[in-house]
Amino acid sequence: MQGIVARRQVTRRTLLKTTALAAFAAVAAGCNVIPGLGAKSKLNIWTDATFAPPSDDYQTKIIEDWAKEKGVEVEVTRETGDNVEKKLQAAVESKQLPDVSQVNDGRYIRFNPSGLLLDVSDMFADIGKAWGGFYDPAKRLATINGKQSMLPYSIDSSLMLYRNDILQEGGVKEFPKTWAEMFDTMKKLQKPPDFYGVGFQFNKAGTDSENTFGMMALSYGASLVKADSKTPNVKTAEMKVFLTELKRSWDLGVYPPGVTGWDNAGNNTALQDGKAIVIHNPASPLVWFRNNKPDLLPKIGVAGTPAGPSGKAFNSAYIRDGFAIMKTGNQKNTDLSKELVRKLYDKDVYRQWIHLAFPAPAVAGMEDHQVWANPQRKGFLDAAKTGVLAGHPGEPSEAYSALGPFTPYLQMAIRITVDKWPIDQAIDEVDKLVKDTYAKYVK
Repeated sequence: MQGIVARRQVTRRTLLKTTALAAFAAVAAGCNVIPGLGAKSKLNIWTDATFAPPSDDYQTKIIEDWAKEKGVEVEVTRETGDNVEKKLQAAVESKQLPDVSQVNDGRYIRFNPSGLLLDVSDMFADIGKAWGGFYDPAKRLATINGKQSMLPYSIDSSLMLYRNDILQEGGVKEFPKTWAEMFDTMKKLQKPPDFYGVGFQFNKAGTDSENTFGMMALSYGASLVKADSKTPNVKTAEMKVFLTELKRSWDLGVYPPGVTGWDNAGNNTALQDGKAIVIHNPASPLVWFRNNKPDLLPKIGVAGTPAGPSGKAFNSAYIRDGFAIMKTGNQKNTDLSKELVRKLYDKDVYRQWIHLAFPAPAVAGMEDHQVWANPQRKGFLDAAKTGVLAGHPGEPSEAYSALGPFTPYLQMAIRITVDKWPIDQAIDEVDKLVKDTYAKYVK
């Protein structure tokens, strides 16, 4: 029997407003079941809807064509990453699993301890060999306890996206090298109320800024945890210097009115609507300009994050797209799932997907691709090769991942600006948060 069902949800980064029971009901229908708990229905593939719909549509078509060729029934469910994570949580708890689920590095760290992600170390080795190896960030993120239970597909990063035309008109020939220089430059270039200098969110719903302020903190020598990945490191002189500079930027008046209410669409919209000169973001606004204001796309510059006083600068690297094959107990479907994922790593397929998408590949064998001739794209390739991982200067960990929902850097930023707390008080609050969190994981 042949049959394809594709579903797509395009809402941006919204959380499910449902109860756990409703989430369970949503995933239970049509999912695989661990032997003894129910019957197999079809091959289920859960994927993320991204900000580059052409790449999503292309990938879905590859899956559809593969299914027709194999004569198998496949259901492709494509939703926002937040929704996929909620569905996967319910699926893991109920043991009602899809055959393949897309995972980013956060999802992988969270769900790997369940034991329901298949060990794909053999595939990781084979695919890496075929492509000339995975980039180091992808290899490190995919490897837990010496093996891989996910296959990284793309590496993304947040970089400085800015209106280069405004910089050039203002006599600024290149993007500022340090955070302090950047804030001062944007102050000089902005023309309120028409447009402001910097589009960072100061709102807990705007989690993009957690990464922004995290990279800024590292450049000042500050971090939440020491290099041993176990010891909290919040109360330091470096943290205080970082927060002092961040508070100075707030006092400069370079942020548009309303940043205290922005969600993760706020910074994108500010750049797209010309309300901010610079934001720190993945490539999604570039996709938007390509599709909606193509005449402005060449005027958008891309740069790595600025440096701190020591001259050190840091860019994040994380797995945006990866694949986990789930332990459904159905060997036939497991074999088919492996074959399908290998198909997505086919050289022609993978290269075309990268052409349509905006992140960098997880593999090193695509540096001859024509897309890197575009400096906007090349910036993301550079970050994929050299970016730091969550938890730096330590390693990614379940404990550090557990801090994510608390957005500790963003929390301190809000406290010292919006809430007018003294810097020491904001540091003390997050110091307790980090210590309490790590006490649950590090014995």
